[in-house]
Amino acid sequence: MHNQIYNSFGDKVFRVINYLILTVVTLTCLLPILHVLAISFSDSVSATANKVLFIPKGFNLAAYETMFSNPIFLNSFFVSVFRTVVGTAINLFFTILAAYPLSKDDRDLRGRKWISLFFIIPMMVSGGLIPTYLLVNRIGLIDSIWSLILPGCLPIGNVVLMMNFFRGINRSILEAADIDGASELAILIQVVLPLSTASIATVTLFQMVAHWNDWFGATIYINDNRKWPLQTLLRQMLQSIDISTFGAETISKLRLLSDRSFRSAMIIFATIPILCVYPFMQKHFVSGITIGSVKE
Repeated sequence: MHNQIYNSFGDKVFRVINYLILTVVTLTCLLPILHVLAISFSDSVSATANKVLFIPKGFNLAAYETMFSNPIFLNSFFVSVFRTVVGTAINLFFTILAAYPLSKDDRDLRGRKWISLFFIIPMMVSGGLIPTYLLVNRIGLIDSIWSLILPGCLPIGNVVLMMNFFRGINRSILEAADIDGASELAILIQVVLPLSTASIATVTLFQMVAHWNDWFGATIYINDNRKWPLQTLLRQMLQSIDISTFGAETISKLRLLSDRSFRSAMIIFATIPILCVYPFMQKHFVSGITIGSVKE
C-alpha cells in the first residue's frame, strides 16, 4: 500500500517538478562560476569580443601566470589565510567561553538575564565606524593585521546561537559529570564540546566565510597595500589595475591579456580556497546533535 501511494501519479509529478526546480537552482549557482572560469582560461581576443560562454576559447594560462608572477598576490593570499585561520580560532574560543556560562540556569549563574542583556544590546546598537576607528587607532592597531581580528573577536550572534545549542543538551549528562566530581572546565571540554560538533562546525564555517570575504575593514584600518588581505586587493584591482605593482616582464605579458581574463582569474583565485572548505564541514551539518547522549 505504501509503495502504491509513493508511486502514484501525483507523487511522480511532484518528484519531477522538484528535480527540475533543484536543477534550475543548481545551474543558477554553478553556471556563473563556470563562465568566469572559462573567461580566465581564454585568449584576449575571445574574451574581449565576449565570445566565451562556458568553454574556454584559445585556452591559455597567461592570466594565472601573470597573477602569480606578482608577489603582492601571494602575499595577500597568505594574509587572508592567516586572518581566516587565526581569526576563526579566536572567535570560536571566545564564543564558547561566553556561551557556556550563559547557557546555565538562573540558579547556577546569578544575574544571567542581565548579563545576556549586556551582550545583546551591542548586537542591536553598534558604536559606529568613527568611534571604532578611534579605538583601534588609540590602542595602536592601525596598519596591523590584528585590526581586522581583535575588534570583532566576540561575535554576539554566534554566542546566542551557541548558547541556545548548549541549553538544548540533555541536563542529565551534565549532572552525571558533576556528580562524578568533574569541574566546569572538564565538563565543557570532555562532555559539552564533543556533543556540540554540529554547532561548532556551523559557527566555524560562518566565521571562516566572514573573515575570508571581508574587504572593507582593510580599507579603513590598513594603509599599506602590502598588508591587505586578498579580497581588499581584489576589489582594488577590479576597479583599476595598478601597473606599478608589476615588474617589467609581467607588464609585457599583461598587455597581451584581456582585462576580463585577468580579472576573472583573480575572482577564481579568491573564490576556490573557501569553496574547498565546504565538503569537509558539510558532513557535520547532517550529523546527530547529541550522538551518544542519554535519552529520557
